[in-house]
Amino acid sequence: MRPDFLFYFCDGMGSVFDSQVMSLLRGIYERNVFRKIYLFLGLRNEEQKNHYLTRKSAPEIETVFFKTYPNYPIFNPIIRKSIRNAVKSSNIDLHKGIFHTRGELIAWHLSKILEKKYHKYIIPDIRGTSIEEIEEFYNLSKFQKFVKMYNNKLALQNLNSFSKISVVSGSLKEYLVNNYYVNPEKIFITPSLAGKGFSFNEEQRKKVRNGLSLNENDLLIVFSSGGTANWQNNDPLTWLADKGLKVLNLSKKEIRHSNIINKFVSYSEMPEYLNAADAAIIWRDKSIVNEAASPVKFSEYICCGLPVIANRSVNMISEYIIKHQCGLLVDDLDKIDLTTIKELGSMNRKKISEDGNKNFGIETIVDKYLEIYSSMNN
Repeated sequence: MRPDFLFYFCDGMGSVFDSQVMSLLRGIYERNVFRKIYLFLGLRNEEQKNHYLTRKSAPEIETVFFKTYPNYPIFNPIIRKSIRNAVKSSNIDLHKGIFHTRGELIAWHLSKILEKKYHKYIIPDIRGTSIEEIEEFYNLSKFQKFVKMYNNKLALQNLNSFSKISVVSGSLKEYLVNNYYVNPEKIFITPSLAGKGFSFNEEQRKKVRNGLSLNENDLLIVFSSGGTANWQNNDPLTWLADKGLKVLNLSKKEIRHSNIINKFVSYSEMPEYLNAADAAIIWRDKSIVNEAASPVKFSEYICCGLPVIANRSVNMISEYIIKHQCGLLVDDLDKIDLTTIKELGSMNRKKISEDGNKNFGIETIVDKYLEIYSSMNN
């Protein structure tokens, strides 16, 4: 039986909400596979709800709101009641839908409120190693970390109750198999996507470089981050600028330096500014959180044809750069200088962009999810 509806559940509007949630839902909508797509969006308060409504970002997607609460066991019954009420009020036909959840927690909550016969139609979309993320990077007390981790562990231990699971990387799949004994045959790998517009464009490059007062010979390294998470390391930017390299900092954290151009731009403007650069940098600390990650910015860099400089902290990035010869893996920032950037700048940007879109572009990622949806009905 072909499903008529897609019910997508998301808790909150984080820094990648536009790039990963809304881009995906629009991409799926354009395929005309489902009669209707619902976004069940968990928000904390009316202010967040009004912020979402003023955006008018996707009128073709029906949004159903539910109130969400902090990720502590004491709130589990209230969260589940909130989700149950949202599902009930929307009058959806549960028999004809697929439940796609962003993260393991909502999948777990759904499994506690839906009848067991619907569990095989729930697809948890696991975005990272949540336990280690809480333990290593959250600025909380030991007790707060413990109770959050307790909740997430219960959700992860529940994964085998679902028929299909999506993860962002091969390393994350391996992590779930080894640590939570998840059946590997259930797991599909679906990396972070790059939305429409993320491709190499020479006209955009010239336009933005003129606006930034860059001449043809200026070499520009770009660093971009939509958030301020502790695992996103932008400290190397100052080091590179001190060496005389020009750096375009597109993150929220402003860095004052004569060689650093600070410019936090909207998601829709991002491709233009990435095209203006000659290379991109991703520099993360060594941890299981990063090893298993699929950084959104890497997908966007590559799809815009940017050679990427990275350390070896993210397994997926290291494997991709080696396979496609589209960047530089270094263990020490001393290896990066003007000569290095010139060599990277001579790479075939169009080829990098084409390969990137075949692996991370919106059409490819939509195909991957539709394949999972289709397999759930076999």
